[in-house]
Amino acid sequence: MPAAIAPQTLIDLGQQEAAIKYQEDRSGSTWTNLNRYAKETPGMAGYDGQSWCVIFLLWLAHRAGDVTIMPQTPACATAITTYQSWGRWSWYPAIGAQVMLGANGHEHTGLVYRYTATQIWTIEGNTNTGGSAEGDGVYLRVRDRAAASTFGYGYPRYCSPMVTSDPAWVDDPALIKTSSGTAAAYAPYPGPDFFRVGRTSPLVLAAGKRLAAVGAGTYAFGPSSDIGQTDLNFFGNWHTMCGSPGGAYTGIPNEAIWRLLQVPHSH
Repeated sequence: MPAAIAPQTLIDLGQQEAAIKYQEDRSGSTWTNLNRYAKETPGMAGYDGQSWCVIFLLWLAHRAGDVTIMPQTPACATAITTYQSWGRWSWYPAIGAQVMLGANGHEHTGLVYRYTATQIWTIEGNTNTGGSAEGDGVYLRVRDRAAASTFGYGYPRYCSPMVTSDPAWVDDPALIKTSSGTAAAYAPYPGPDFFRVGRTSPLVLAAGKRLAAVGAGTYAFGPSSDIGQTDLNFFGNWHTMCGSPGGAYTGIPNEAIWRLLQVPHSH
């Protein structure tokens, strides 16, 4: 049975990756499609160097705690047929839906985090915002719902009801795990690249509040949404308080001490 993951969990992680401005590897002037997401997602390492838009969304699900909430494939066409076999395919957008793009939905994909009657806002990997056909990183995009390239939507197997424009959609009661519709209680690890001095995010404030609460340090004016050296120092204190899991502290919190801190979701 899938883990207790709500749509906002994947959206938070995806927006963090877009804020980091992650890009795939480059050889001279050529983008290579080599990327961290294929290497870090179960079953996808063999596809490193190939198109990775689907793999990026699988990485989000894996980081959230259960990669099986999405079809286990790097191919858009297979993702579509899998969603259809699950009874989780729609022609209407939903918050947290996987939009399938291009001819027959076989060319590209993204995660929907907002929609209106005419547009969808997406988080996409292996894309760009410059108009080129060559994708190179993770970006936030805006697309027209009525565009010929906007094919349809797969609904991952979330634990909570989806906010959808599909008038016929009924959530699968076998998947609903909480009456509140919330995700697992704590925010997943955002990755080491997130912890850069100067980064601004609601998740930074949530982590700072937890560091103060567990006694890892005292902020002179309270924690803020901006990462500073003080925050990283307090993570070091927390690392020591937890028995230094993973070895010496490098100045960046690892996944073990992040999970032990139990940072609530920032949404």
